[in-house]
Amino acid sequence: MAHVIDFSGKRALVTGGASGIGYGIAVALAEAGAEVTITARSEESLAACETKTPYGELEAVRLDVADDKAIDTLLEDFGDLDFLVNSAGTIVRAGGEYEIAKFQHVMDINLTGTLRMCHACLPKLAMRRGAVVNIASMMSYFAAPHAPAYGASKTAIVSLTRSLAVAWAEHHVRINAIAPGWIDTKLARPALEDPDRGPKIMARLPMKRWGTPADMGGTAVFLCSPDAAYLTGVTIPVDGGYSAM
Repeated sequence: MAHVIDFSGKRALVTGGASGIGYGIAVALAEAGAEVTITARSEESLAACETKTPYGELEAVRLDVADDKAIDTLLEDFGDLDFLVNSAGTIVRAGGEYEIAKFQHVMDINLTGTLRMCHACLPKLAMRRGAVVNIASMMSYFAAPHAPAYGASKTAIVSLTRSLAVAWAEHHVRINAIAPGWIDTKLARPALEDPDRGPKIMARLPMKRWGTPADMGGTAVFLCSPDAAYLTGVTIPVDGGYSAM
């Protein structure tokens, strides 16, 4: 029997959904029939986002996931929630994360922001027996010597996903994560375009191409779907085989 995923009547919230991986996932959820709200930290990011898709319009709202009050305000009138995707994230390059203030800033958005969103959304998700998809990284498993906060935050996302999955199983809320590899986004493009790093990365990629935000969408849709009903607490690498080398 064919497995058809139909999210008609479902509602999703994707933080960091105005661009990059979050946007790819948001469009995939909309294609499956869900009503999707995306967030971004700045008005500029929202203005640059193409909210009209072939599968309907994405609702776009400003949200700083490091701001508890802003999260509460968003959720007050949000209504039902079936799926939460935590894709909001940041990085400071060139060793800047060794400065304590910058380290804390990255951790507050990437890690604590994910926990804030999960905690705030739990009552709504529990009512709908919903699902959470967190965004980890290949840097959850590899060293990040030039971005220690990013690496630490993404490693911690794997552990947080396991912990919340066990803690919230009694609420019938499943929590899983995706660990993207080298994906062609604004965040990763400096490496892609670097004349030294770019070719080295490509040489290690078995599939011989960088991933796209759309490549993340299918995995996220699967993790939210009934086909993954007995799957919780796992992190799936979506990296073109990079981590297998």
